[in-house]
Amino acid sequence: MTPPSVIPKRSPLDLRIGRRIINLPTLLTLTVVWMLLFGELSLTMALGGVLVGTLIMLVFPLPTVSLGLRLHPVGLAVFLGHFIVDLVVSSARVVAQSFARRPPRSSILAIPLRTRSDLLLTITAICVSVIPGSVIVEVRSGTFTLFVHMLGTDVDAAEDARRKVFALEERVARAFGTREEIERVEAGGDT
Repeated sequence: MTPPSVIPKRSPLDLRIGRRIINLPTLLTLTVVWMLLFGELSLTMALGGVLVGTLIMLVFPLPTVSLGLRLHPVGLAVFLGHFIVDLVVSSARVVAQSFARRPPRSSILAIPLRTRSDLLLTITAICVSVIPGSVIVEVRSGTFTLFVHMLGTDVDAAEDARRKVFALEERVARAFGTREEIERVEAGGDT
């Protein structure tokens, strides 16, 4: 018998078949992927996708995974608003630097993040990479450190670039993080 501490919590969206659990959102995702693979939207394809998805989940059971993702509507709106502004401003800055007479300086900055969530680390890294003028060179998940190549930063502008990444990390935590992660960012990562 499985000890109580190892039994995964069941979601209301789980369906038990014998000793196996079918997660309905996962089944829906597998069905959509099945229909996209065949490029046909029909009842027959949907039923086939449900059948194949159910068989896959019965033959290859996966453990229950908690993403640790929480959506905070106000934080998400603030994050998206700032992200769009960052995209526009950074794009204009890169265009201006490309027309400048002297080549722009650049730096590689090591930025230790305050959050300790792999999901928030990934979202922050993707956002930093998407913003023009910055590229993730390396991610050290063990220390939650991003190594970022920043265009147009010299020694004087490096601290400002770090502050911008920290501000982005805070907005990501406020949009998607747990209460503990938000508190960690507010405290500066000391908790």
